[in-house]
Amino acid sequence: MNAEELLKRYAAGERDFRLVNLEGETLIGVNLSEADFSEADLRDTDLKESNLRRTIFRSARLEGADLSHSMLDEADLSNSSLETNLERASLERANLSNANLTGSNLEYTNLRNANLQNANLFEVSLDRANLEGADLRGAMMGETGLYEANLRGALVEGCDLSDSYKRNTIMPDGQVVTDEYAEMPSDD
Repeated sequence: MNAEELLKRYAAGERDFRLVNLEGETLIGVNLSEADFSEADLRDTDLKESNLRRTIFRSARLEGADLSHSMLDEADLSNSSLETNLERASLERANLSNANLTGSNLEYTNLRNANLQNANLFEVSLDRANLEGADLRGAMMGETGLYEANLRGALVEGCDLSDSYKRNTIMPDGQVVTDEYAEMPSDD
């Protein structure tokens, strides 16, 4: 399926796009809210600035996709493989449980009250992200950037924040923390 056909079918009222292959398609600024892309192949798809509110991406492949500046509030991205650009996206109350976000860019992203249980957050940039009230229980972090991130009220049981980079980071208890090694290590 290509972008043009998808948009025609969506405009006609179709919402079931499970298992579709849209790899590499360009869908900038589109409205695909409440569609179902479960197990779809959306690798390298450009969806920036799109309305994807309450859209289902359960177990979808989104590696290399651009979802920056998109509205994904209440979307279901559980068990999906993201590894993508979500900079400045809104994922308020979204379900990202068991998602693989390794290497993703989530800078300035709104993840307020999002479910990130057991998500893989290795080498993810969450700098200046809003994680207020997010559920990070069991999430896996390593070399995760949390510079100036807000984790106030986040649930973090079983999530080891010690191997993340913090500078002016608001912790779940409201305490502001800066690591002694606040700058990212160089490759030298």
